[in-house]
Amino acid sequence: MKKILVAAAAMAAFAAAAPAAAQNAPVSALTKATANARLIKPLTLTALRDLNFGTIVMGNLTGNDTVSISGAGVVSCGASGNLTCAGTPTSAGYRITGTQGQVVVVSSAAPSFPLTGSNGGTLSFVPSFPATVTLGAVGSAANDFSVGGSVVIGATTPDGVYKGDIDIQVAYQ
Repeated sequence: MKKILVAAAAMAAFAAAAPAAAQNAPVSALTKATANARLIKPLTLTALRDLNFGTIVMGNLTGNDTVSISGAGVVSCGASGNLTCAGTPTSAGYRITGTQGQVVVVSSAAPSFPLTGSNGGTLSFVPSFPATVTLGAVGSAANDFSVGGSVVIGATTPDGVYKGDIDIQVAYQ
């Protein structure tokens, strides 16, 4: 019985070691894979203009009031009636350049940015901007967009000129 098992094992090992007859299967269109590559240009973001709320005259504030500027540059000068807005307000302007037809996500490095006053004090600027921008589909791979935002002014906010940076970021979707 031992001899039969050893012989069967030897035959099985020989059969496994023998090369199988090569078979050429016909290649059809259904068995071919397709190679794809998506090439995109790097994004560039360029600041075109600075945001300017204009001049805000503080009246008899007893609490906080909010001044906002839209992407179109329209100022809303608080709800209390104790602020007066004058001058030539402008929203911030940016240009994104990249690959035509691509969707670009616009974001901010932080939810708000400090504006430091020339006489002390700080205002918290909260930016507003479009969530996405689609780059031009025909003849242009650049799009402009605007950034607005708001600041809260309190009764104890020192007068002066307030300045700070707006950190906007863009990335392909």
